[in-house]
Amino acid sequence: MLSAVLHTISRHGLFSSGDRVLVAVSGGPDSMALLAVLWELAPRLGLALEVASVDHGLRPESAAERALVAERAQALDLPWHALRVEVAAGRGRGGVQEVARRARLGALEACAEARGCAAIALGHQADDQTETVLFRILRGTGVRGLAGIPYRRGRLVRPLLDVPRAQILDYLARRGLTFAQDPSNLDQRFARARLRNVLLPALRRENPRVDEALRRLAVEVGGVFGPESERPAAAPESSPGPRSPLRDAGWAEVARAEGLYLPGRLKDVLAEASRKGGTKAFDVAGGRRLIVSYGRATVAPGAPRGDRLTGGAPAKIAQPAESRETIITRPGLHRLGTSGVRVLVRGGQTAPAPDAARPCAWFDLGKLGWPLVLRRPRAGDRLRPRGGRGSRKLSDLFIDAKIPRPDRADHLVVASSTGEVLFIRGLRPSEVAAPTEATVRWLGLASLP
Repeated sequence: MLSAVLHTISRHGLFSSGDRVLVAVSGGPDSMALLAVLWELAPRLGLALEVASVDHGLRPESAAERALVAERAQALDLPWHALRVEVAAGRGRGGVQEVARRARLGALEACAEARGCAAIALGHQADDQTETVLFRILRGTGVRGLAGIPYRRGRLVRPLLDVPRAQILDYLARRGLTFAQDPSNLDQRFARARLRNVLLPALRRENPRVDEALRRLAVEVGGVFGPESERPAAAPESSPGPRSPLRDAGWAEVARAEGLYLPGRLKDVLAEASRKGGTKAFDVAGGRRLIVSYGRATVAPGAPRGDRLTGGAPAKIAQPAESRETIITRPGLHRLGTSGVRVLVRGGQTAPAPDAARPCAWFDLGKLGWPLVLRRPRAGDRLRPRGGRGSRKLSDLFIDAKIPRPDRADHLVVASSTGEVLFIRGLRPSEVAAPTEATVRWLGLASLP
C-alpha cells in the first residue's frame, strides 16, 4: 500500500519536500489509514504533519471519535486541532451531508491557513471515486462531472485515491490500528448509503469489474477536461487558491530581472513543474541556467563544457607525514561556492576538542586508503553514514537532507583510494575509518566556507 500511495503522490505532485500538511482525520478507517501512511512516509518525503478533526454536531458518537483521533495524534507526537462547525442551521441550503461537507472543508481551509499548511490531506479512496462517478451519472451530469474526485484541488490533496477500501482495511488490520465506524454509512435514508450497499453490489453481479471501469472513465475524462471544480462553500468565490510552488518561486519575475526570453515551450514545462514541484534546471541565453528548486528560482552561470557533474580531474590528497593543516582544492572548481576542503592532522589518544567555528569530521588516519581523492559526486556513489545501518545512495541522502539538485555538485566528495566515500558537506561522515579507543592519529576533514 505504501508504494501505491508513493506512486500517487509522485505522479500527481501532491507534496513538495518541506511542506506542512494538515491531515483531516475523522476516526474512520480511511482517514486513520491516511494518517498512518503519511506518518510512515513523512521522513522520506520531508513533510511536517498536523492533525485536524471536525465535529459537525450531528451525532452523539462524534465525541468518542474525536477522542480516538486525539489519542492517536498524541501517540504519534503530532499537533491535533479540534474544529467545530454548525450544520443544523444550514440544512435549508442543501442536503445534510452536502452542507456538512462544505462546512468541513471551510473549517479545514481556515485551520490550514492559520497554521501555514501548504496542503490538506483528505482520506478519499478508490471506492469513493467509484461511488462519486456513479452517483453523478444517476443524478445527471455533464462530461466534466464524470472526472469524479480530483487528486488535487487547491490545497486539498487525496493520496489514497488509487487505493481500494479492502486494501485499506487489510493495512489497518496488519498494523493493529483501531478505527471508528460511522453508522450513517449504513443508513438507507442517504443516497450514498443506498448506492454503496444496494446498487453497486447489483452492478458488480452484472460486471465484476464495474469499479475499475468507472474509475478508468474518471481518469480518461479528467485527462481531457480536467477534474470538476471543488471549492469549500465558506470561501468567497473570488478568493484565490494557494499559489503553486513555481509561482511562489517567481520564475517570471526572475526571468524579467535577468533579461531572459522564455519561449512558449519552456513556459509550458515550467507550468507542468508548478504542479509537480521538485527541481528543474534549464539552459537559457548567455550561458546561464534558470533553476527552480524547492520553491525558489535562481539564475546561475552555466557549467563550462566538460565540467558537468562528473567532469574534470580529481585532486589527490597525499598522506600527511606530521601534524598540520592543509587546504586542498580541485582544479576548475573556482565557480563553485565550495572549492575544496580543509585537512587537519592531530596526534594523541584522545579526540581533538570540537571547534564550533570550524567543525570537522574526524577519522582514524591509519585506517584510510591513501591517497584520498577530492572530486564531485558521481552517479552511483554510496555512503555508509556513521551510526547508520548500511550504505545508501548519495542521491537519497541529498533528498533526505533537502539539498536541491542544482546545488549538489557544490558538495564535494572526499573518497578513499578504493573509491569509498568518506566525507561530503552537509551529510554525516562515513563509518569507514571511524575513530576508536585505539586511534592515535586523527584526520579531520572540513569544507571550506
